[in-house]
Amino acid sequence: MRQEDTVEHPDAVRVEHRAGVVRIVWDRAATGNAVDLDLARETLSALRRAEADPTVHVLTLTGSGRFFSAGGDVKGMAGRPATERPGFLRELASAARDLALAMVRSRLLIIAGVNGTAAGAGLGLILNSDWALIREDATVLAAYAAIGLTPDTGVSYLLPRTVGHQRSVELALGGRRLTGTEAVEWGIAAESVSAEEFAERLTEVEDRFVAGTAGSYGSTKRLLRRGVVAEYETHLAEEISVIAERSGTPESVALVDGFAGRG
Repeated sequence: MRQEDTVEHPDAVRVEHRAGVVRIVWDRAATGNAVDLDLARETLSALRRAEADPTVHVLTLTGSGRFFSAGGDVKGMAGRPATERPGFLRELASAARDLALAMVRSRLLIIAGVNGTAAGAGLGLILNSDWALIREDATVLAAYAAIGLTPDTGVSYLLPRTVGHQRSVELALGGRRLTGTEAVEWGIAAESVSAEEFAERLTEVEDRFVAGTAGSYGSTKRLLRRGVVAEYETHLAEEISVIAERSGTPESVALVDGFAGRG
């Protein structure tokens, strides 16, 4: 992708363009590409702009550095009094919900280019994508239970439907961490490649989908998800209520503060 085709959003995301493709790159190494309000809203805005462009058929989400996304904004949560955390989590999880719904409803073929660790909401964004390429040395984990929280970004709905109940419990409650290779074996990603092959292969995959019958992508996605989206939207609302409630409990407050180095 040429530099002149890149639009900079220094506070949240970098948006790159080439024929038929928009690539959204989270470039916030200091936060591990955590999903805060800015990142969620900027990503949603970029998705909507891409969707409005009839020449765009493929949208890729990827990160820079060691992280695809470290999950939700735990440090932002830890910086607030316990009484304010439910409101903060409700707003943050709602922004992530809006992005997730836009992804599954989009006419665009959405690729997750999983360049590194994907935790919590990062896992959710993989599951809301249509196709995922992952580095073999990446790490995938749910992470919510470690800070006393429950899943959001559709993880509690999509994960059991992807890997089954037993494996969902292993990830969501058992602390299981998957390599990129295992993520493919479990059905979370479609393909894993070495770190050296990742960048080239991601471009090849984008080109393959752009060269396909792109006009059918939106209709096919609607059929694949037929009868699911309305149920999914209701489920996402329940996720938001539960994670907001959990964030104010003494257990979660202590675990979040400890994780953020404030305990």
